[in-house]
Amino acid sequence: MYDKNDLDAARQAAKKALLLMLLPAIPLLGATVFSFVIRVKWLTILLSSLTGCWIIFIYQMVYVPKKAYREHIQSAMGSSQKECDGHYLRMENTPVERNNVMFYAFYLNVGEKQDPEDDRLFYYDAQKPIPDWKSGDMLHIVSYDKFVSAYNTLSGAEQPAPAV
Repeated sequence: MYDKNDLDAARQAAKKALLLMLLPAIPLLGATVFSFVIRVKWLTILLSSLTGCWIIFIYQMVYVPKKAYREHIQSAMGSSQKECDGHYLRMENTPVERNNVMFYAFYLNVGEKQDPEDDRLFYYDAQKPIPDWKSGDMLHIVSYDKFVSAYNTLSGAEQPAPAV
């Protein structure tokens, strides 16, 4: 589901967000220092407040989500993966935010189809195309934590035998 191109794109997006934060802040910071040197108190206060607000706003609203998505892809491509087979139940219509990244929640039943105790919650990346899964499809999910790293739809011949 993820490859090196996804990781490179996420790194580039994080760098662009960092530049968006820093490039306007540098002239503001320079103007703040200049106003401090010429001792215009009200201008120093105004410019330092604007600089601080700009940096905090862009950092939280732009950079943090890009950085979180980059970290998500790095974790998805990492080595601590779990594998699970089960029957697809349903996917929520609206994305949810987990760890500053948007996901669609979906449910997979890993045991008896009618037993709700065997339902598992997973999160599918909202930036990826939504798969055309139908209720009851047998899926092989590779995940870290509850976040899907990769998946395969299993055909009837590939479905594992039920546990005894």
